[in-house]
Amino acid sequence: MATVEPKSLYNVNINEPQTAFFTVSIDTTGFLDTETVNGGRVSPCIANDFATKPTTLAQSLLVSRGSLRFKMMMEAISIRANPKLVNIVTTYAADEGDSPITQLDFGLVFDDKNFVPNTASNTLSDSTAVNTRALYLRDRIGDALNTTRTENMSVFDPTGSGNPQQLRNLEVTAGPVLTASVGEIQDAITVTEVTTITPNTTNQLPTDNALSYAAE
Repeated sequence: MATVEPKSLYNVNINEPQTAFFTVSIDTTGFLDTETVNGGRVSPCIANDFATKPTTLAQSLLVSRGSLRFKMMMEAISIRANPKLVNIVTTYAADEGDSPITQLDFGLVFDDKNFVPNTASNTLSDSTAVNTRALYLRDRIGDALNTTRTENMSVFDPTGSGNPQQLRNLEVTAGPVLTASVGEIQDAITVTEVTTITPNTTNQLPTDNALSYAAE
């Protein structure tokens, strides 16, 4: 048996970069949801996405903090390469802004897996060695969820008047999703590389040239 690659008409390059696909699942039930800078968990959703919007400004700020953390998380993941975000699934008890997110799932597609490092220092200091791309991404996500950032954001204010959309430009601070046992942040994160989308032939499996460096 032999494999013949269609190089002439279809421009198949045996040295083309390998695409990488990762699934990410975050169990957010253990994250704080108090009306503080640590509440709000992490979610791509904003107040306008819910069938029933937040009923208080404090609850709306939780939604904004979750959205800010999602932005921080994507920035941390994209330090070395810009992935395509796919298949986002958010799980809530109800389609209401006052209801906290309980599960976040999504996929990441990288055009060239060699730009995804396969080693780093473990930023949350648990006992797991970071020695695969999946663990590197898990570490980056965990670090983002253990970081504090303040930004000006458009926040839905149910008590507002005059503005048809009831939006206010407010300074929003999002702190770590846990203030104790921070190692549990990483415990809540599962990242899996889906290897079935790699090239079919051995000629299209180049040497692993992943970046190696300490976490930033």
